[in-house]
Amino acid sequence: MSDSGAAERMVELLKAVQWDDDAAYEHRRSRGLLTREFLRRTAVWALAVGAEEEWPFSDLAGALEPEVAVDPALLKRLEIEQTPMEFPIRPAMGVNIVRWAALGDLPRQRFPGLADPYEPLLALFERGGPYSLGNGLLELGYGSVSILSIGEWAELEPLPIDEAALDALDEES
Repeated sequence: MSDSGAAERMVELLKAVQWDDDAAYEHRRSRGLLTREFLRRTAVWALAVGAEEEWPFSDLAGALEPEVAVDPALLKRLEIEQTPMEFPIRPAMGVNIVRWAALGDLPRQRFPGLADPYEPLLALFERGGPYSLGNGLLELGYGSVSILSIGEWAELEPLPIDEAALDALDEES
């Protein structure tokens, strides 16, 4: 089972991310909110599909549908050359995002009440790029978010991540 078209579109979207330090600074508040919503959503999904191990970077797609397959040549295209100032997408995370895209509509069919776990992370990339992981924090360049327990994140209320709300938050800073 695999939606190869969706997986290919996701690879192209990830490869198009601009690791822009100025944009990251301008969007520092919204990027923090997006990170929190990413952690919340992945916690909810991880608990729902039994992928608590390695959270927040669990293979949600593999837990939901072990037969999901993505062409290895497509995944090879995710490799990003980087300069010392860039924080690229963690290789395993890029693979997880593409494998999730390859599921097509299956997640919504099986769990109609759960929001896309990677939507906030993709929006974070679009608002200036990357993150890094260290010492129990997701470091955003101009702020960080503590990685609490999976249960603590799963219990939080959803945050609005529509573009208008994100822009308004950034305008406040």
